Amino acid sequence: MGRRDEALAEIAKIDQLEYGFSASHAESFTYYELRDYQGLIESSKRGLLLDPKDWSHHYNLGVGYEETGKLTEAISEYEKPIEGSNGSQEPVVALAHADAATGEKAKAEKTLGDLRRKLKQTSASPYTMATIYAGLGENDKAFEFLEKAYSQKSFDILSLKSDLLLDNLRRDPRFQNLLHRIGLTG
Repeated sequence: MGRRDEALAEIAKIDQLEYGFSASHAESFTYYELRDYQGLIESSKRGLLLDPKDWSHHYNLGVGYEETGKLTEAISEYEKPIEGSNGSQEPVVALAHADAATGEKAKAEKTLGDLRRKLKQTSASPYTMATIYAGLGENDKAFEFLEKAYSQKSFDILSLKSDLLLDNLRRDPRFQNLLHRIGLTG
């Protein structure tokens, strides 16, 4: 909600308490939402000390690396959780996003195309589909699925303001309109 100082104060409280599994996830989530990528890197590394196989900390570490320009490290971290992510498609979409950023557009398109075909056979969240289409540069389709996620009151839509996978949509007036309707502006 844009209340950065309050969020950081809560993180400081977490750090003073016993730092455990739940605290590490709360801390990483907060840094992700604040788009504080250096904080996200540090909290994800601490989380991995608690559980080196936790896919979400590898994913978050990848996000932190990608957004601080360390694309090779980001790709390495995104690849680690793909098998252990319990069906979450975030690491696959993020990997394709990072591949595209390094100039591997054909590899990214293949990854996203494979995922899109796989998700048509199962039930994929409209929000995930929107991130895939945004990654492919198909903005109209991305907005079509964001509208579905909004109308279905998808929990994922709450990540709209901070999700780096949708950064290429931010300048579009439809994006700002959607943020406003959700109540994530101001």
